[in-house]
Amino acid sequence: MKENPIIMGCDDATFSLKKGTDKTYLIGVICQGVRVVKVVKTLIKIDGNDATERLISLILKNQKHVQYILTHTITFGGFNLVDMKEIYEKTNKPMIAVTEREVNLDSVKMALNKKFPLLSSNKFEKIINAGHLYETEIETAAGKSTIYFHKIGISINDAKNLLKKVSIDSKLPEPVRIAHLIGRAFRST
Repeated sequence: MKENPIIMGCDDATFSLKKGTDKTYLIGVICQGVRVVKVVKTLIKIDGNDATERLISLILKNQKHVQYILTHTITFGGFNLVDMKEIYEKTNKPMIAVTEREVNLDSVKMALNKKFPLLSSNKFEKIINAGHLYETEIETAAGKSTIYFHKIGISINDAKNLLKKVSIDSKLPEPVRIAHLIGRAFRST
């Protein structure tokens, strides 16, 4: 792994269902190490099924430079889940989806069944495709923190090392943290 790997960090923009919007932005921040190189965005449907396709498109448009994909969970725009397996198969880019806490699969499955009775199995399959939820401890400016992650296309040790390398100010890796901050500035259309 290079000293300053090139990473695309992704998160969604803030949205409000009360305003009647049905789309939000998926923000990608490309960093060399922790230095921002480029910001990209695309629209995704809130609670839709297009986040996988849209993320693949962003990656392919920038594939020449990007080495790793980091996301803030696998859920964007409400319950618009990305399929890590499909993303890896179509881009050949190692991917890590980070979260600050463990996931209760039973609660997620119940919520999916309630909100999407006809599509819940398709959405839940994307969670299964994300694989095992790993745990690691990282040292940041705020001290030691525990972070959880799914990974594909990268060894567990390389994933942990990458997360430690690019998590500086918070337990979210810098490219993901910056995408999160930008996403808060972009209100959905």
